[in-house]
Amino acid sequence: MYRSIFAAIALIAVTDVALQLDNAVAISSVASTVPASYRLPVLAGGVLLAAVCLLLFTLVGSLLIERLQWLKPVAGAVLVLIGAKLAIEFFRP
Repeated sequence: MYRSIFAAIALIAVTDVALQLDNAVAISSVASTVPASYRLPVLAGGVLLAAVCLLLFTLVGSLLIERLQWLKPVAGAVLVLIGAKLAIEFFRP
């Protein structure tokens, strides 16, 4: 049991790190447009807001997936379609 819990936590951590890279780029690009004296508060606010949103959306998503069993395969299919669309656009000449 503990092994599966640690495996789930590790998978979530790896996924979270991968997904947070785009947040870091977005927050940094916005912060680069403000004066240097305001940059640190903008960066800190952006990171805190992103963390709060991640927590809230994850809680809501997990509750929805738990209550609506059909939502998980539908969400998976949507992700596959988005991935296929991105791959097709990338390899199209």
